[in-house]
Amino acid sequence: MNMASTVSQFLDDHSVRYRIIPHAHSATSRETAHKADVREDRIAKAIILKDERGMVMTIIPASASLNMRAVRDETGRNHLEMADEADFATLFDDCEVGAVPALGPAYGLITLVDSDLEERDTIYLEAGNHEELVALDGRDFDQLLHNCRHCNLTRDWI
Repeated sequence: MNMASTVSQFLDDHSVRYRIIPHAHSATSRETAHKADVREDRIAKAIILKDERGMVMTIIPASASLNMRAVRDETGRNHLEMADEADFATLFDDCEVGAVPALGPAYGLITLVDSDLEERDTIYLEAGNHEELVALDGRDFDQLLHNCRHCNLTRDWI
């Protein structure tokens, strides 16, 4: 499968230059980092959450774990939980299952971006399949997601 058409159209619509990084088939963001020879903290990993109000995309570094308490505090939505892939398969119908691109606005999703991804030289994200990453300039990534909420989603809570 090639890069998701929604991703390529979104990047083209915003005049963002990017390159495709092929890698051996991978099942997780961390595995992708190793197979693509990319640092885990440079890969933007998308995690889809849901509640009775709908879905939310969170974007964190592949090297981190999502802090649900931080998400709930940021959104005021106390019933958000991890969505099953079946919950959002139709939304990402141009992607392989489990290869969600970290570009919530392209799919019309409310999106929260972890502040650890800001000011990176290069950001890598799923292309919508399990064999390619999209590499783009960190400033372009920041610009694509400038209307999203940027916050600390991976901090430890006491």
